[in-house]
Amino acid sequence: MNFNTALFLFLFLPIFLIAYFFAQPRWRPVVGILGSLLFYAWGSAVNLLWMLGLILFNYWLGLRLKDKPAKWLLPLGLLVNVGLLAFFKLFAAYGLDLFLGLTPYFPTRLTNLLTALTFPLGLSYVSFQVISYLLDVNKGTVQPERNLVTFAFYVLLFPKLLVGPIVRYRTLADSLPAPTLEADQVADGVRRFLRGFAKKILIADVLARTVNAIFVLPVAASTPAYAWLALVGYALQIFFDFSGYTDMAIGLAAMMGLRFIENFNYPYTAQSISDFWRRWHISLSSWFRDYVFYPLERKRLPVAGQQINVLVVFLLTGLWHGVTIGFVIWGLLHGFFLVIEGLFLNRWLKADWLRPVRHLYTLSALLLTWVFFRAPSLGYALDFLRLLVGNVQQTMKLSFSETTPLPFIEPSFMLAFVAAIILSLPVGPWIQKQLEARPHLAFPLTIAGDLLLLTLFVLSVGMMTSGRFLPGIYGNF
Repeated sequence: MNFNTALFLFLFLPIFLIAYFFAQPRWRPVVGILGSLLFYAWGSAVNLLWMLGLILFNYWLGLRLKDKPAKWLLPLGLLVNVGLLAFFKLFAAYGLDLFLGLTPYFPTRLTNLLTALTFPLGLSYVSFQVISYLLDVNKGTVQPERNLVTFAFYVLLFPKLLVGPIVRYRTLADSLPAPTLEADQVADGVRRFLRGFAKKILIADVLARTVNAIFVLPVAASTPAYAWLALVGYALQIFFDFSGYTDMAIGLAAMMGLRFIENFNYPYTAQSISDFWRRWHISLSSWFRDYVFYPLERKRLPVAGQQINVLVVFLLTGLWHGVTIGFVIWGLLHGFFLVIEGLFLNRWLKADWLRPVRHLYTLSALLLTWVFFRAPSLGYALDFLRLLVGNVQQTMKLSFSETTPLPFIEPSFMLAFVAAIILSLPVGPWIQKQLEARPHLAFPLTIAGDLLLLTLFVLSVGMMTSGRFLPGIYGNF
């Protein structure tokens, strides 16, 4: 089940919220678990068994880490959680080839079972959440959750299953046992959900139609102009797709009386790659900082230790997205840029008058890395880079039916493209600041804003039901 489906919007969500609102606070975790189980099982009932097993294992291990600590407990927890995630990542990338030709020796039933395997919904996010829980319990930062219902509610919360954010247990521990609902928080949650829904449908999905059409073409059948349009369009598409889903998740959590971490802070206004990672996928970057980078720094190598640690972190960041050469290069490129910034670049470009240069460098570096992130293969990525700089020595002519909707760029794409650029800037905080300076306009402008959101919602629903379903990009990770 996805947030951007009629089934979720008009059947699942209304029924769930009615049941959740009318339940007593101490029973809301039970309602939340039942709703999340239905949400999860709708996509794959078999994978629900993996998730339930993961919940029971980590619940038991968290108690043991506190009550009967032993040196082997934490390594066991890390091995099981990381091992399960790594197995499914590898299987998603390589399928039965993962077993290096051993499948002829497997029993038929086992081969059929492996063939039917799919990547469990939300495993990348859930694994990191339970790993942080175990590490925090082992360190004494948090007390283990002794109520299985509360722990299952934390792990299974359906708003964060699809694309996160990665929510740490300690940020929700006080509100999980009996969530309380406040009218203002629920109303803000509805507004946040509607904004995210519009970002996903009216911007990301509109951009995707043209961007995907260009990226499925052979590189030789495209042109430098189309290549640049696809690359910039993809940079905007992935931001509004991912941040739109995150807004919906944060909004749904607010409707349930819970607060999730913010995951984005206008990343395309960043002045460096390090600044970008303080603004992009904040829950993931802060997770790697706290649970990988800092421990590595405490045992830093005497020569180039910090630089090696940065590269290790971003190699793992790339692998978290998928076990492919494209994601590995994407992660290592980000690590490389952070290394050169730390060594000298940030000092060279620190003057205020160089601010435009810093921004241009950052956007150029990001666009370079997005090529490897989006390209279907390494060869395609290298050819695409050559096309970007004007290398059109080889050309391929295709019929219109093979290139549609190109060579025409629809007005809806250009409208979404311009809107995406504008909304990538901190327009919202600027408007909020103006409202705070004019409190007499707050009420009428709030009403006008709500009417605008409802209008955008109606337009989004119309486009959603009349077009092809596009799942979230980060739902694949």
